[in-house]
Amino acid sequence: MTFIIPTQYQQMIDLALIFVDGIIIGAAIKKGLTSFILMLIGLFIASYVGITLPGVSFELLLSKALNFASYMLSKAPLQFTGLPILFLIGLAIGLWKG
Repeated sequence: MTFIIPTQYQQMIDLALIFVDGIIIGAAIKKGLTSFILMLIGLFIASYVGITLPGVSFELLLSKALNFASYMLSKAPLQFTGLPILFLIGLAIGLWKG
């Protein structure tokens, strides 16, 4: 897909949808990360007070999060090849304003 000024309406609609998709995905990522961080803080405070859930601990979730993050960072170059610049701009705006 080349990024010149499109001459047909379908191309303009596709570019607009790619941009909007980036904004929506960026906002979802921001909300998900915020929720995960708040959950980790809540579990840390609960474990400090002495309240625990069977099989769930702060250390377990933190180790799983670090393992998942290292796995995703190892796959990131493959995930981002071929993404249009408008999607990345929309993703950045969604993360910033979402």
